[in-house]
Formats: sequence, C-alpha cells, structure tokens
Amino acid sequence: MEKKRLQEYAARVSQSNRSELVVVIYEVILKSIEEGKALLEADKVEEARAETARARGMITELMSSLDMQYTISHYLRQLYIYAYHEICHAIAERKPELFDHASDIFNSLLPSFEEVAKQDTSEPVMQNTQQIFAGLTYGKGSLHETIGVGLSPKRGFEA
Repeated sequence: MEKKRLQEYAARVSQSNRSELVVVIYEVILKSIEEGKALLEADKVEEARAETARARGMITELMSSLDMQYTISHYLRQLYIYAYHEICHAIAERKPELFDHASDIFNSLLPSFEEVAKQDTSEPVMQNTQQIFAGLTYGKGSLHETIGVGLSPKRGFEA
C-alpha cells in the first residue's frame, strides 16, 4: 500500500472513536485485498502475500476485539474466519477470484458499521492527539490543498 494512503489511515485512526476504528479497519482490509488480488493477477505472488498479510492481521485484530458475550459476535467471528481462510487459499492456490469472497463479506458489513459510527458520539480512543485541519489556499493563478496539524493547549510550547 502506498505510504501516503497509510499516512491517511493513521491520521484517521488518531481521530477515531471505537466505532470509527472498525470502519477504518474494514477499509484497510478491503484496500489490501484489492491490491493483493491485482498483484496476484500480475503474477507477483510474493508482493501479493505481503499485501494480504496486512489484511489478515487486521482480520485477526477484529476477531480478538469481539465481545463474545453478544450473540452477533459469534456470527461475526465465523465470517471473519471464513474471509481469512479465503485470503489464505487465494494466495496458496494462486486463485485471485477467491479474494472476492472475502471482499464480499466486508463490503456487505461495512455500511452497517458506517451507520453505527455516525451515531456514536463517544470520544476518540486516542487521547491528547493533535487535531488535523484541511483546507484550500489560493493565490494568483494557483490553488493549493493544505493539511495543518493544530496544537492543543496540552501539547508543545507557547512562544
């Protein structure tokens, strides 16, 4: 995955609450599967294996964070296990179409988690992080996108 995209995901993680973290993890999994499939189709097996290792790691994280006292967690765990196995089989058997099975699972679950994240008003999981602001600046004949990191009163020094 591109360094810029990884930085974007890291910035989103630093500002996310628990529900939003799940959405970010789903998006990372889907992107890793997509890139792994493209690499496998291009017969770049080692690169595909490395890319899908990220997806497998994220799926493992999702499984370990399930609260098994709820019935739905048992169903989600089974889906995650199936997706994990399909990714492994796709690489082992050199069958890119098997990635689609895992993608279908996460693509079908993602809208539900996005809706939950919209309704979740809890604080970000990471505390004492810098706020990130984005905007456009313009000058004569030019337009620039800027991303600034604002300092909170609890961080840094005041001149």
